[in-house]
Amino acid sequence: MGVVDRRKFLKSLSLYAPIYLTGCSVLRHYDVCSDCNPLSLFDPSKKPKESESQTPHDTAGAEDMGEVHSHEELSVQELSDELLKDAQAKSLYFSQDFPDDIFFHGEKYALVQAMAVKFRLVQRHVGYGNFNVIGMDEFFLLSERIPEIGGVSSKEKAFLEELFYFDAKKYGFLGDKVFISFTDSLKKRELEKVPYTGHFLRRGDSLEIYNKISKNVGESITLTSGVRALAKQFHLFLEKAIDTKGNMSKASRSLAPPGYSFHGQNDFDVGKKGFGLRNFTNDLAHTDEYKKLLDLGYIKIRYTKSNVLGVRFEPWHIKVES
Repeated sequence: MGVVDRRKFLKSLSLYAPIYLTGCSVLRHYDVCSDCNPLSLFDPSKKPKESESQTPHDTAGAEDMGEVHSHEELSVQELSDELLKDAQAKSLYFSQDFPDDIFFHGEKYALVQAMAVKFRLVQRHVGYGNFNVIGMDEFFLLSERIPEIGGVSSKEKAFLEELFYFDAKKYGFLGDKVFISFTDSLKKRELEKVPYTGHFLRRGDSLEIYNKISKNVGESITLTSGVRALAKQFHLFLEKAIDTKGNMSKASRSLAPPGYSFHGQNDFDVGKKGFGLRNFTNDLAHTDEYKKLLDLGYIKIRYTKSNVLGVRFEPWHIKVES
């Protein structure tokens, strides 16, 4: 879109923004808005099956999801003005609703909620670390064997496939696709579990780089997220979509849509031990550990502050070239 068209487009968005923000986005292939009550989640009084030892990082994926809000809240008009000035606006103000964001409402949002519950229950059954590396075929088999789930319906499978094959550029996510097929999976013989983290890395470059980081930075550094198969990325993305109340575009600014995460190849996340969820905020960039990583030349960030991919800045994400 040329500069003139872009200005006209954003001007029209700012004029009609109150309608967009109080109701549905006017997108013809999405459901009509309706009030959606969250589905009942699993009973929190029930403890997960201890099929593997739990680690300090085992918080059912919450640590992978990053901080909830950008540091500054802008009005709709201000957001439109920022977009005119800067293509990075959506990355900078990742936690806000933009007028052209895609929302799921009604039946689609109910499917988001229902499938998030099923992914969550499979994770509780197989254990947090093991769940990181299962593909979709394995997920479907496991869902049939777990009484609380009772399998995944043909309608739910069709929804997941639609989500996988949807062009993420329409969300505003401009990254490359890593998994091409819905049934793509990891070769587990190529993976190694990193002790005391609950995460796996690919043998070769990823594992070698992480071991060098651990040796040179010191014991205060840790692996906070390793390789991820499709089931894990689906789970994280759906949970983020619930956090954003069905705003799929906003979800994609903090988490790559299923199939687009470079955690499916060699990338991984690191953080400071004892830093908790702050490891997934900009606070990490102000730690001594991060400064050491920079000084030693280990930091190759995939999503930099200047990225125009529609993704927030991720100082914790280590880029590993294949």
